[in-house]
Amino acid sequence: MDYQITHNFPTNQEFNELFESVGWGSRDYNKINNHRTSSCFSVCVYLKNKIVGMARVVGDGSYFTVYDVVTRKEHQGRGIGSILMSEIINWYESIKDDDTYLYLGASSQKEAFYEKFGFKSRPYHGIGAGMKYDPEK
Repeated sequence: MDYQITHNFPTNQEFNELFESVGWGSRDYNKINNHRTSSCFSVCVYLKNKIVGMARVVGDGSYFTVYDVVTRKEHQGRGIGSILMSEIINWYESIKDDDTYLYLGASSQKEAFYEKFGFKSRPYHGIGAGMKYDPEK
């Protein structure tokens, strides 16, 4: 397929279309705008001017985290996730030094996909497990 790759953040409508296509619901446009301004790198994949995938990176110059790796449901299994991750890795390799680190939180059963790009499951070599704040209510 003839995919177009851009290093931009999607429009609010495109963002919600992707999220809704995979059952993640939609987000308030103010929240999406906050995601846009907090992202230091974004990549989108389009097919015939329609967004089919996106991913973004948030970071502070030393620590970077990959978020929102998403491919429109009807386009999954066609290599779009690999395109997104390759673009992120290429970007990271262009800015990394001895004081930069790239992380992500893989969804359950998706770890093997990210391992293909050099990510290691945690805990790994003395690094503790990735954790999420979620106190009992």
